[in-house]
Amino acid sequence: MNITPEILPTPDSIGEAVADRIVALIEAKGRRPFLLGCPSGRTAVPVYAALARRVAAGADLSTLVIVMMDDYVLENEDGTFQIVDPDASYSCLGFARRDILSPLTAAAAAAGVPAPTEIWTADPKNPSDYDVRIESAGGIDLFILASGDSDGHVAFNQPGTDRSAGTHLVDLGEATRRDNMDTFPEFVELDMVPRKGITVGIDTIARLSESVIMILTGDHKQTAFTRITTADAYDATWPATIVTECRNPLILADMAADVRV
Repeated sequence: MNITPEILPTPDSIGEAVADRIVALIEAKGRRPFLLGCPSGRTAVPVYAALARRVAAGADLSTLVIVMMDDYVLENEDGTFQIVDPDASYSCLGFARRDILSPLTAAAAAAGVPAPTEIWTADPKNPSDYDVRIESAGGIDLFILASGDSDGHVAFNQPGTDRSAGTHLVDLGEATRRDNMDTFPEFVELDMVPRKGITVGIDTIARLSESVIMILTGDHKQTAFTRITTADAYDATWPATIVTECRNPLILADMAADVRV
């Protein structure tokens, strides 16, 4: 399915639009848990900031469950894996705590409304359990997606990832690791970026999401914009094209990412 993108002026205007949609969906769902699939990094930061402003204005997001899409992992001496220390600045779980949940909690306290408390992340020792947990909860209500600049990775799904892939451990390619050097400036050398991660799979995103929003902002996303908006099905050479096979998909781009202007 080819998807016509909606173009908004700036990343902040996209953040406001997505936050409004999330609040409306949460209110429509009532008191049932609302699962929001979340990336770490730069793309969705305006969304998270806008959500905190909604809470500060009195919105009740206490039913929100933050479902993280990926994280870096390290290998233990016994050959098992664990996610990196959440206190590390590049930890995705740490990002969720610091940059998503903490501002929501502070805003809720100031507004006198209940705050969300739950963050979910996959266990590298049992990756497939994450899909079971998500499915048992009724699936992800809305998954926020972003595309890698240079290789089209979505979450940590690398080029060549099979369409049927569920949550899994992954060896991170050089292009993905270089993209993440821009996200985390403390990675001054490529060797500092972890080589392995855990990620929701392509099938996790498509099969277990009720709706998805792909966000493309900045002129560095112009290649991604072209690859995704011209695709009509999943292309394993650019995994972010899975948005074309998701239910209720939306592509939001800012004017800098839109190569047509």
